[in-house]
Order: sequence, then C-alpha cells, then structure tokens
Amino acid sequence: MIALDLSIDEFMKPIVSSHDKTRLMQIPDVEQWYKNKAVSTSVTQRKLIYLAMFLISFGCALFYAGHKNYVFNEHFYEYRSIGIIKNDEPLNVFNHWKDYIIDPSAEKRTAKLKEMLARRVELFKLMDEYIGESFVEEVTGGKRVYTTNAVPRYISHAGNTWLEFIGLFAAVLGLALAVLEPKLTRHA
Repeated sequence: MIALDLSIDEFMKPIVSSHDKTRLMQIPDVEQWYKNKAVSTSVTQRKLIYLAMFLISFGCALFYAGHKNYVFNEHFYEYRSIGIIKNDEPLNVFNHWKDYIIDPSAEKRTAKLKEMLARRVELFKLMDEYIGESFVEEVTGGKRVYTTNAVPRYISHAGNTWLEFIGLFAAVLGLALAVLEPKLTRHA
C-alpha cells in the first residue's frame, strides 16, 4: 500500500465485495483490515441492538405511565360549599333553615330567606383524593361545610397525552431500528 501511496481503507474500498477475498486475506495488512472491520461491525451491531431495546422498553414505560395517569392525575373529587355557617348554627342550616325559625310568620320567613340568600356564596374545591363525603373548614366569620357525591370528575391533562405520544414514538423508533439493524450494520 505504501508503493501506491494509499491507506488500507482507500485501497480496500473498491474491492470490499471482491470474490478474491481468500487470496487477499494472505496479505497481512488486508487480513488485519478485515478483522478490524468485523470487530467494528460487531460493536456497531451491538450498540444498535441495545439502543433498540432501550427505546422499546422506555417507550412502553412512558406510554403506560401516560395511559394510567401515574405522573399527572386526571381524576378529582369536586367538593362544594354553599356558604359560611355561623358558629352558633347547625351544619345543615342552608338546607333546613326553615326548620330553625321559631316565629313562623311570613315577615320572619321572608327576612330569613333574604338573609340565607345573601349569605349563599358557593365555593368549590377540587381534591385529588377522596377525603370523605364531607369536611368542615374554619373560615373568617364561621365555617364552611364541603360535600361531594363521591364520583370522581375527569379533567384531561395534556402531560399524559404527551407521555403517550413520546412513548409510542420511542417504541416505534426502537422497533424500526431493530428491523433495519442488519442493513445499517452491513454498510458500516
């Protein structure tokens, strides 16, 4: 190769698929070149297979995490409070205020109705876990009772969709890499 002023790679490039491989292998430099090429191809092949396995397993794990909402919760319990209950009133005063009127005259009923409507300021809380049918929270001027129907409310989260998309993309890329690996390492 020195006489031709070529490197071994430049010399072997046009004759890699030569039928005279057995005769060329008698030249020590050519034999060493074929061995190095085989080792290089084997290393490249191993790397591609490991990368394909990683992409498939990582993609499946991401897709599963997104599908099962492990990272971003999508189920919430909606708790509702009708208004502020004064400290000396029973917890169900907004639903049964008529039962607590001592003087049932029309004027008293109308006045109490106006008072209850004025105090009616509904608040909602979304909780990511069920903490019972109701709970009481102390607030300025009294307390609030929050109740729920125990049926979770579904609120979609874009993060789960992205996890599913990226997971599916990685798994398909890994499968494509595994299928195309023989072609990729043959030309390496």
